[in-house]
Amino acid sequence: MNEHGGPPAKRPFPLWGSLAIPGGVLWGTLFGVVTGMYFGNAIIGAAIGAGLGVGLGLVLFAAAIVIASANSNV
Repeated sequence: MNEHGGPPAKRPFPLWGSLAIPGGVLWGTLFGVVTGMYFGNAIIGAAIGAGLGVGLGLVLFAAAIVIASANSNV
């Protein structure tokens, strides 16, 4: 409940948007290590995977910003 007694206020920014970049880095690095081990160099695979994960995380973060701004009451 809020201070006026009504229902609790909705979270203005989606949780998945807040977790997009760190999640992208973690999953990208993990995928990169596995792929790198398959091709023979886990370190390069981890670096490439982390870079791709950051890119995907930024895309999801941008989508969360668009959704949050569309749902705002301003």
